[in-house]
Amino acid sequence: MDNEISADIIGYEGLYRITESGRIYSVRRKKFMSRNNDQYGFKYVHLSKKGERKLYLTLELWEQAFNHLQEGYYKGMH
Repeated sequence: MDNEISADIIGYEGLYRITESGRIYSVRRKKFMSRNNDQYGFKYVHLSKKGERKLYLTLELWEQAFNHLQEGYYKGMH
C-alpha cells in the first residue's frame, strides 16, 4: 500500500481500508479496488463480508473515516 494515510472502513475493519484521497484498498487481495461511476458521476464500490455484497458511495465511506478533513482532500469526485 502507498504511503498515503488510510483508515479501516467502519463495519469492514481488517477487510477494507480507505485512503485520504478516497481510494479503497482490499486487505485480503492486497490491491486497490476499481471504482465505478453512478449516473451522476459519483464513485461507488461494492464491498463484501461473510458472503454479503453491498454497494457504497466512496464519498460516504470517506466522510465516515475522515470526518475531520475538508472535502478538498477527497479526490474521487471526477
